[in-house]
Amino acid sequence: MSRPPLLSVVIPVYNRGEVIRHTLESVRRASAGLDVETIVVDDGSDEPIAPVIDRLGYSPARLIRQTNKGLLFARLAGLSAATGRYLLFLDSDDLVSEAKFRLQTAAMLEAQADVSYTDQARCTLAGDFDALTFEPEPALRNTGEAADFYINIQPAPHNPVFRTDYLRHTVAQAYFPPSRLYNPVAEIWFYHNAAPRPGRIIRVPGPHTIIGNHPGVRLTSNWERMAIASLAVMEAFVRTVPDSSQTATARRLVGEVAFRSWRGLPRGFSPTFEERELQITRRLAPGYSGGSGGGLFKLASLCLGRERAGRLSRRIRGKSYSSCRTLSDGDVARQLAQLPPP
Repeated sequence: MSRPPLLSVVIPVYNRGEVIRHTLESVRRASAGLDVETIVVDDGSDEPIAPVIDRLGYSPARLIRQTNKGLLFARLAGLSAATGRYLLFLDSDDLVSEAKFRLQTAAMLEAQADVSYTDQARCTLAGDFDALTFEPEPALRNTGEAADFYINIQPAPHNPVFRTDYLRHTVAQAYFPPSRLYNPVAEIWFYHNAAPRPGRIIRVPGPHTIIGNHPGVRLTSNWERMAIASLAVMEAFVRTVPDSSQTATARRLVGEVAFRSWRGLPRGFSPTFEERELQITRRLAPGYSGGSGGGLFKLASLCLGRERAGRLSRRIRGKSYSSCRTLSDGDVARQLAQLPPP
């Protein structure tokens, strides 16, 4: 029997066109000298991606075409097909450094880790691959605690390399099942299901995870969709993750993140959304003081309480929704109406 590959790279694609050429080239270079299988999942693109990949001269180990189900389900299809010891999800407009696969798998083998992560960089996807310029972002914090990694750090989806069996076990034992509601933030469905469970996490320094910027459509083009999908994940977490000594840290951190997210909302955004986000904090982190605000915020929290202090801070310093709107009020209301009751 042949030995399984060292690493499976799962690349979901939906109407991406030739932007994927940079992604595939980065995988080709990072795979040099390693046993890496590439699995491309065409999530019902209007025009099949197979001819594009063939024209670009790349031959993935597997190319799966499915009816359109969304990013989360495309990643799950790739996970199901993977045969590698380790696994990386890589979006079709993001890149990896030439050293990413080698460094992360070697570190995981040595430490017997379940997950490894690196620092990040950005680049603009234009022109020849060799002309791309990578701009490092600030280094991510070092942590070995699963709940802290998945809930507080929440790196880009193509940052973590997972031990495949660990990830499959997490999915099989998920607290709440996948849903199309979570597609805009597919990675945090994985993160929230993994956060309450034990996991050995290691950091590999260096900007080996590269986020691609381009003029085409990205999920991040509509921040409201992502915010509502994140709310759906957090509310499902509240409903399904039991309160126990094992889950206590993850539950508290989700409540704290919900409050910080609420504090960052623009003035005039959906009152329904705001109230639902605050309910998560009230339930999971009732004693949370509001996080790392400045001295004035801390003083206001002591005098007024965290929610009144947060509202005052947003009124004084926050930006208005009109300055950052990407959806109409009707679109926001319709998306919220699709969520289960909190």
